[in-house]
Amino acid sequence: MKNVPKISVIVPVWNRQDLIERCLDSVLNQRIKPFELIVVDNGSTDDTYKRVEQWMQSHEGKGIGFKLLTETKKGACEARQKGLESAEGEFVSFFDSDDEMLSSLLETAIAKIEENPNSDIICWNCRINLLDGTSKVPTVIKENFLESHLIHALLRPQGYLVRRKFLINAGGWSKPIKVWNDYELGLRLLLLNPEIIFTDEILAEIYSQAESITGKDFSSKEGQWEETLDEMEKVALSSDSPQKNRVQKILNYRRAILAAHYYRENNLKGAKSLMRAATVNKSVNERLLLKFSCHFTRLGLRGVWRIVKNFY
Repeated sequence: MKNVPKISVIVPVWNRQDLIERCLDSVLNQRIKPFELIVVDNGSTDDTYKRVEQWMQSHEGKGIGFKLLTETKKGACEARQKGLESAEGEFVSFFDSDDEMLSSLLETAIAKIEENPNSDIICWNCRINLLDGTSKVPTVIKENFLESHLIHALLRPQGYLVRRKFLINAGGWSKPIKVWNDYELGLRLLLLNPEIIFTDEILAEIYSQAESITGKDFSSKEGQWEETLDEMEKVALSSDSPQKNRVQKILNYRRAILAAHYYRENNLKGAKSLMRAATVNKSVNERLLLKFSCHFTRLGLRGVWRIVKNFY
C-alpha cells in the first residue's frame, strides 16, 4: 500500500482491568499498525491504569506510538474528546475498551481510503455478542446511511474511521451527553453530508456488558434517553439538510419505540408521558403510526420499521 494515512486509535476506559488487554492486543495485532494508540483513563478505581501502563511498557518498539492519558471529568464524551485533542492521525477510530478489532480491520479500511481518497468516513459491519450467548449483525441500509444510523446505529464507535478534521468540524465529542452520545454524534456527522465508504465485512466484535452505560433496562435512566433525542431533534432542525424533517419524524418513531420498552418494563407513567410528547400536535395518521409502532414493539415483536418505513 502506498501513502498509508496515519490513523489514531483512541480507547476510553473506566474500570476494565480484566478486559482492557484484549482490546489493546487486538489493536497491536492489526496487519497494518495504527500510527498511535491513545488510551484515556476516565478515573478508574481498579487496576485499569496500572494494567494499561504495564502493557504499553511491555510492547514498546512494536511500531505504534503509545499515549496514556487521564480525564477526571466523568463520562465517555469527555474521555473521547480528550483523546481527540491529543490525536495526530489523519483519521481517528474510537474503540470501546471491552471490544475487539479483527486483525484485518485497519488493512481493509486503509484499502478503502486508497480507493476513495476523498472519503470522510469508512464504516463496516460489527458482530454484537449478547449477554444471552447469541449474536447479531445490525442491518445496514446502504441506500440511506442517515436512515441506517437513526434506525440501526450505523456509526457506533467500533464501526468506523473518520477524518479527524471532519470530526472536529462537526464539534467532536464536545457535548456532555450521558447516554446514546455516539448516536447523537453520528447524526451530526451525517448531517454534514460526508463522503462515506461502507464494506460488508465484519471487522469488529462487540461484547455486551451487564454494567455498561446502557445497562439492562431503559427505565433506570428515564429522562436521559429523552434528553438525547431532544438534542438530536434540535441539531436536525437547525441544520441545512434536506432530510431534516424526515429526521424529526424518525426521532418521534424512536420515542415511540422507547415508550414500548418502558411499557414492557412496567413503567407506565414514563411510557404514557413519552407517547404524549411524541404525538402532540401531530396529524391523525402520524399519531396512529406512532401508536402502532409502540404497540407492535410492546408485544415483543421485531421489525416494525420494515412495516412503517414507507410512511416516513
